[in-house]
Amino acid sequence: MTKKGSSRGGLSGSAARVAEDPIGQRLQEISILTRQIERKLGEVLEVNATDLAAMEQLITHGPLTPGVLATQLGVTTAASTQITDRLERAGHVSRERHDADRRKVLVVPAVASVQRALAEMTPAFNDLEALFGQLSASERKVIERFLGQLVELYRAAVRPARSEE
Repeated sequence: MTKKGSSRGGLSGSAARVAEDPIGQRLQEISILTRQIERKLGEVLEVNATDLAAMEQLITHGPLTPGVLATQLGVTTAASTQITDRLERAGHVSRERHDADRRKVLVVPAVASVQRALAEMTPAFNDLEALFGQLSASERKVIERFLGQLVELYRAAVRPARSEE
């Protein structure tokens, strides 16, 4: 039990205020649960967290070049190649020549792997869709605005510092 004026988990200032705010607490819960869902999905696909992140990019965006995949994951092209090698050995992706530019190689997600991931997530997607359907137009507008602002805050938090660019 925290006393008035004491901080949660050694946090102070704005970090403590965010951690004590009910919205901040819900965001923390969502963050923790998201990692748990990712671990579960990684177990289903039998991949590590990094390889799952690559699969997520490929499922979301479709086939990508290794360079684009590296950028999306924030890793080097050498690391992207290693990730692709592991995913290819596991049967989750294949390398295919680009139709328009035969010099380019695309990393293509395997249909069976995409279907397995989607089958695992479909119940949650269905529940989300039902939850969205319960919102009024004005509630949706507030939530969309809040989430849009939250996404921008998160993007700013992961953006490289000027000295790193």
